[in-house]
Amino acid sequence: MTPLITGNYISFAAACFTLASALSGDRKRIYLFQAVQCFLLAVANIFFFSVSGVTTFLLCAVRNLLLACDRFTRKLCIVFVAAVAVIGLAANNRGLLGLLPVITTALYTIICLYAKREKAIKMNMVVNLSLWAVYEIFISDYVSFAVDSATAAAALFSIFRKQNVRRHL
Repeated sequence: MTPLITGNYISFAAACFTLASALSGDRKRIYLFQAVQCFLLAVANIFFFSVSGVTTFLLCAVRNLLLACDRFTRKLCIVFVAAVAVIGLAANNRGLLGLLPVITTALYTIICLYAKREKAIKMNMVVNLSLWAVYEIFISDYVSFAVDSATAAAALFSIFRKQNVRRHL
């Protein structure tokens, strides 16, 4: 089996957790599902030969665990953004394209500090997943591209569905 196919299989497993996070209504579970997703994607990026993807996703997994346990502070946010920037830039083996995971992750990390309600968390997810989808299409991670695009749409649908239910009550 080629590394590309192996990476896509692992990405498919991660996709299940991506979708679960988008459909979950509980803040803690959203971030726990994302932690597992990020760990699996770190492994998948080994097979896509993306060192910056591996390091970025490992940092994201730890960050999401801290968010799930309400232990993500302003100081930790600064540490994570700095770590993503330094490690992501040092590990970048994809040129300008390799900067996209760094920028995407830094942006998501900062917004995570302030997004406390389900709607804000999911909107942050939509932006994050959309930016990752751009990266994934360029590294040929087709499974993650399809799932992240669909999950961003599912998260938007979830937000709008809840708003419509509240309007009709």
